[in-house]
Amino acid sequence: MSPARISVVAALALLGACRSGPPPAIDPALAELIPPEATILAGVNLGHLRASPLRQQFPAAVSALLDSLAAAQSVLIASDGTRYLVLTRGAAPTGATALGRGLAGSGSADWLRAAASPHSGGRNVLLPRAEPIAASADIWIAAAGNANLPVSGNGENLNNLLHSTQYATLSVRLADSVALEANGMCSGAEPARHLEETVRAFVSIGAGATARQPGLSGLLRRVRVTRDGRTIHVNLAVEAVELTAVLKLFGVGS
Repeated sequence: MSPARISVVAALALLGACRSGPPPAIDPALAELIPPEATILAGVNLGHLRASPLRQQFPAAVSALLDSLAAAQSVLIASDGTRYLVLTRGAAPTGATALGRGLAGSGSADWLRAAASPHSGGRNVLLPRAEPIAASADIWIAAAGNANLPVSGNGENLNNLLHSTQYATLSVRLADSVALEANGMCSGAEPARHLEETVRAFVSIGAGATARQPGLSGLLRRVRVTRDGRTIHVNLAVEAVELTAVLKLFGVGS
C-alpha cells in the first residue's frame, strides 16, 4: 500500500475513533417505541438498584418495581398523565407483550398497539432532555411543563410548579445516602425567579406546618433551592429510610 493510501486509511480510522463515545444512556431500541405525545418519561438503572447496599431500605413501591422487573435488563416508562407504557429489554415480565428483538411492553392498549407495529410519529422531544440525567442517575424522570404527574393531595403542588416550567427533570442517585436533584427550565429569567421564590415559600411553609413531625420538618429544612439564569435547582440529600417520608409528602404511594 502506498504512503498516500496509508495516510488516508489512518485518517479515516482516526475520524471513526473520534466519533465513537459512550453508548447512549437511554436504550435506543426502547426510545424508538416511546409515543411522541408522551409528556412524562422515566427510567431506572436496574443494575445499580439491584446491587445497591441500600436496597433493603427502599420504600415498598421501589422494591415492588424491582421485583416485577426481575428478568429485565433495562426499562423505560412513558405517560401522558392518563395513558402509560412500560418498555423493557430482556426476558419479558409476566403479562407483558413481546415486541420483538428481546423487547417487551405493557400498558395502555392503544400505546401498546402502536409500539407493536412500525410507526413514524417522530421522536419524543423529552428524550434529549432526559439523556444527560439518565447517564448518571439511578432513577430519573423528565416531564414537559404541561404534564400532569400522577400525584394526589399535597402532590398537586408539584403539578402547579411543573406548569411554571417548559420542562423539568428529577434524578435520584444512590451512594451512602440518597441524593435527589430537581431542575426546572423556565421560559426566561423572570419566570425562573418567580418560580424560585414560590418553591422557597412552599418549602418554608411546609417546614412550619410539620413542626410537630421533627423528622419531616427537618427534611424540608435541608432542601436547597438555587437559580441559574432560566433554570432553578432543588437539591436534597436523605437517608434511604427517609425516602418513604419524601414520597408521602408529595402524595406518591400514599
